[in-house]
Amino acid sequence: MKRAAPLFLFNLVATGLCAEESAPVALREAQSPPVHVRTEEVDSHAAPPRTMAYPPLGTPFVEQAYWAPVLASPPAFELHGLFNLNCTNQYITIYGLNLEKQGVMLQPQLLLSTYLYAHRTSWISEVLLTGGAWSSWHSHRGGLNPGHTREVDAYGGLTFTAARDWKLSVFYSSYLSQTRSFPTAWDLALSLSLDDSRWLKLYALHPFVELRRQTEGRISLGFPGEQPGLSQMFKCGVAPAHLFRNGLKLELPVFAAVVPDGFYQHSDGTSADGGLAFASSALKVSFPVRALSTARSTSSVYAATQYYRLVNAGLLDTNQLLGNSTHRERNLLQFHVGMTVAF
Repeated sequence: MKRAAPLFLFNLVATGLCAEESAPVALREAQSPPVHVRTEEVDSHAAPPRTMAYPPLGTPFVEQAYWAPVLASPPAFELHGLFNLNCTNQYITIYGLNLEKQGVMLQPQLLLSTYLYAHRTSWISEVLLTGGAWSSWHSHRGGLNPGHTREVDAYGGLTFTAARDWKLSVFYSSYLSQTRSFPTAWDLALSLSLDDSRWLKLYALHPFVELRRQTEGRISLGFPGEQPGLSQMFKCGVAPAHLFRNGLKLELPVFAAVVPDGFYQHSDGTSADGGLAFASSALKVSFPVRALSTARSTSSVYAATQYYRLVNAGLLDTNQLLGNSTHRERNLLQFHVGMTVAF
C-alpha cells in the first residue's frame, strides 16, 4: 500500500500495513505519473518498436517497456511483461502515511499485458489489457502477526488510447495482508493523461488526473460506519521527462492529492477537514544495462528520491499515532534504487 512511444497509465496501488487489525488501512504511494517518449512508427514488417510507459496503478519509479507494434490492423495476440525490483528506505503510502521506516523494504512487481486492439487511423487507436501483482518484503518484522512479507496485491485493467494523445485507464485492484493487519480490500481507479509533446516538444509537461474510489473494505483512513462517499482521493499533476541519446533518462513528476472531509481523522477520533492532503515531487535517473539486454528484452537500473509535503492535520496526527513521526513531521524524504527487466 508507479506508466518510448505511447504513454499510458500511472500509479500502481498497494495497501499499507497497520500495527493492529482494527487500525485504519492505507495505500502506499505509487510513484510516478505517466511519461511519454515517442518513437518513430514502423510498418508491419519491421521489428516491433519499443513502447515505454508507467504501470497503470504502479509502484514508484517503475518503467514499463512493450514491443507490441501499432499496426494498421489489429495485431496477433502477443504477451509482453515487466519485472521490477524496487528497494526503498521507507514505506510511504499513496495517502501520505508513513507506515514503516525501519530497515529496508524490497518490493518486487510483475506486469503482463497484451493489445486487444490496435489501429493507428481510428479515433480509438489502442486498447491494452494489463494484469499484475506486487509484494512488499521488509527486513523488519511487523504487522498483527509479525512477518517479513507484509502484503501481496493483484490488479488488472484496460487502457484506451484516443485522439492519438489521450490515455484513459480503468483498473481494479485487491490488497491482501500477509500479516493479517487488515481485511482484504478492493478499489477502482480511473486516470486520464495527455501527451502534449506534439505541441510543447522538449518542454512537454504530460499532465494527468486520477480518481481513486474504494469499493470494498477500507484501504484508507476512516471511521467505523463511515459513508462510502468519503473513501476517495483525487490527484493531479505533471510528469516532465527527458531522454538523452545515450539512454539516460531524467524524470521530475510533481503532483498534489485532495480528499473530502472525514477522509483523515484527528488523534482524538474526530473528523479532519478535507482539501489538500499533501504534495509530492520526485527526481528519478535511470540508465539502460546493455549487457543484460537482448533483441526482445531490455534491462535498466534507476535511483530516485521523492519528497512529500504533508498539509492535512489529520494526516499529521495519524503518522504520529503510527509511531513513525513523533514530531508531526510535515516533510518526508524517500529514497529508491532498483532494476527493471522488460520483455
